[in-house]
Amino acid sequence: MNLNINGQIKEFSEEIITLEDLLLNLNIKKLDRVAVEINRKIIEQSSFNETVVHLDDCIEIVSFVGGG
Repeated sequence: MNLNINGQIKEFSEEIITLEDLLLNLNIKKLDRVAVEINRKIIEQSSFNETVVHLDDCIEIVSFVGGG
């Protein structure tokens, strides 16, 4: 399965169904400070496990890092 993530096409050997599946496959934990947008719509973290990912989706994933 190929997905457009942060402007790059990435290929996945296993089937990705939900946004949570995608994040786990990318080793991004749900508890990390992360924001996800699919087709310019921000997805609430509480909906990651029920949001279905489609081939034509444009996915943006942003991680927040603290510092000073």
